[in-house]
Amino acid sequence: MPLDEYRRKRDPRRTPEPVPERDGPAASGGDRFVIQEHHATALHWDLRLERDGVLASWAVPKGLPEDSATVRMAVRTEDHPLEYLDFAGDIPRGEYGGGTMSVWDTGRYETEKWSDREIAFVLHGERTRGRYVLLHRSTGGRPDGWLLRRTREQPAGAAPPGEPLPHDVVLAVPRTAPALPAGEAWTVRPVFGGRRVLVRADGGRLVLRPVDERGRPGDPVETPGALRALGPALGPGGHLLDAELTARGQLWVTDVLHTGGHDVRELPAERRRALLEDLPLDGPHRRAAPVYPNAGPRLLDAVREQGLPGVVAVRAGSPYPGGDTEDWVQVGAGATGSRPGPREGYGRASLSNPDKVLYPATGTTKADVLGHYLAVAGAMLPHVDTRPATLKRWPDGVEGPSFFEKNVARHAPPWLRTARVGTPGGRSESADFAVLTDTEGLAWAANLAALELHVPQWRLGPRDGRRGVHADRVPDRVVFDLDPGEGTTVVDCCRVALWLRELLDGHGLAAYPTTSGGKGMQLYVPVRVTRPERTSGFAREVAERLAQEHPREVVAVMTRARRRGKVFVDWSQNNTAKTTIAPYSLRGRELPTVATPLTWDEVEGCREREDLVFTLDDLPARLDAHGDLMRPLIDTEGFRLPRGGTIFRLPG
Repeated sequence: MPLDEYRRKRDPRRTPEPVPERDGPAASGGDRFVIQEHHATALHWDLRLERDGVLASWAVPKGLPEDSATVRMAVRTEDHPLEYLDFAGDIPRGEYGGGTMSVWDTGRYETEKWSDREIAFVLHGERTRGRYVLLHRSTGGRPDGWLLRRTREQPAGAAPPGEPLPHDVVLAVPRTAPALPAGEAWTVRPVFGGRRVLVRADGGRLVLRPVDERGRPGDPVETPGALRALGPALGPGGHLLDAELTARGQLWVTDVLHTGGHDVRELPAERRRALLEDLPLDGPHRRAAPVYPNAGPRLLDAVREQGLPGVVAVRAGSPYPGGDTEDWVQVGAGATGSRPGPREGYGRASLSNPDKVLYPATGTTKADVLGHYLAVAGAMLPHVDTRPATLKRWPDGVEGPSFFEKNVARHAPPWLRTARVGTPGGRSESADFAVLTDTEGLAWAANLAALELHVPQWRLGPRDGRRGVHADRVPDRVVFDLDPGEGTTVVDCCRVALWLRELLDGHGLAAYPTTSGGKGMQLYVPVRVTRPERTSGFAREVAERLAQEHPREVVAVMTRARRRGKVFVDWSQNNTAKTTIAPYSLRGRELPTVATPLTWDEVEGCREREDLVFTLDDLPARLDAHGDLMRPLIDTEGFRLPRGGTIFRLPG
């Protein structure tokens, strides 16, 4: 039966896909097709051709080619029912083909040849038109391997095949001038002070390559998580874009070199701009850079007021040049005071070397770090202002060495609150910890390149730590630190977090999720206890209960060998001598990621690791939309924990 394999792989009770109980009649003459964009384990496009009452199907990892020189790999999959022609939806994770599927193109097709070795066909779709051929080529012992290409000869009325993406390109290098050019038509755009990058999109994959002063692209850098959706948005076709990537991960696209299967560098600037504006660039972290025809000194004044470094003017009607050109002119705004100077900061805190780059991959500077902590201060300070902070510092940026610092007595200014706290097992019996109570304290930490701020699960009292060693460490929250082992990601942590929430709900306990800014996430519960060891004991019971119920997915012991393929529920972070990354803290990773509070809808909807990657650029908009999602930890009266052993006495 043609659809037996399709039905064998799907459970109609668990997937929204159409699963007919029996095959329909083997109709002949069907000529419909669909191309579906499928975000499964990896992004790919599914090509389905109606044939003998079913849809003959191929998975094409990089989509149909636009030119005749490019050959795509295609994998023959099981036949699909005709009802799949308009299927779109979310296939649950863990099911066959789990992920989001949408209809990318649909229409009619003509069959020119159909055999076991070769299929030639002409597509008449809304997006895809032209003649293609599928060639059966078993490679690596795989009988389902095919090759897909667009033929050189196309039928009358079809667009000619495009050109492959060039690999060696040089971006335009503007000439510096003291003033805007006059006498001819020029289009002017702001410069945002970021890094020039060549954006290459091919088959839904995005690659960013920084450009040197001669316009030559270098090695690729990691794409910020917030920008990875741009690749699928641009589709399977090839694109080359000239853009600027700011320290906060914003991509301002300024020109286009290749799109729609064609090299457009010879087109006049106005035509290229029209093509650029047709691309799906509007998003929270990406957009076309604004342009102003025949702009004069007023634009320079506006740029100067916004603290931007200058403008670039492009001669009207000019083609896109490679390398140095007199058709592009860069004019500095002469801005001063828009960023901290060589030795300024903030209130009583000073900021030295504000332009020192701490995150080379994004060009994020010390001033940008300060900007982040000032932007989140209103939400962050209530979570740190009565907790002794451990600083993790990167004096030479995240590519250099780092160290934890507890004792800040040597360089703390007199106005900074410190607390002397016992440090069992440390180099000394106690240390003077920083207590960050205001924005000046955050600015002081930023100046030290203290990218990460770690705090314990207990608060200082009004007099604690000011005289002698603080001893009464009574926690006000429980933290469950979900750490993905080898072979797992934050997506697996989210599944464990949902089980954890269900277990806590059964005891009337509310939990609040946050990313760690790294690989995993945390859940916090506000509590009211009298003995410090109660929180650690409770967290351990919960972790062991989860490991008992889900032994294949969860582990509650620290042994690394036992964590492979599982999520470690680290209950030990509740030890009063330990600290956890503070909400809204930066992390010392390649990108300036942030420990970001989440909604439970975001936890439930997480399908890919990038879904929960947030950088410092994301936080202002999130705070505007959600406020402080961790605020209930402060406003809610702490829950009383169930008695020891209760977790295991509940029916399984």
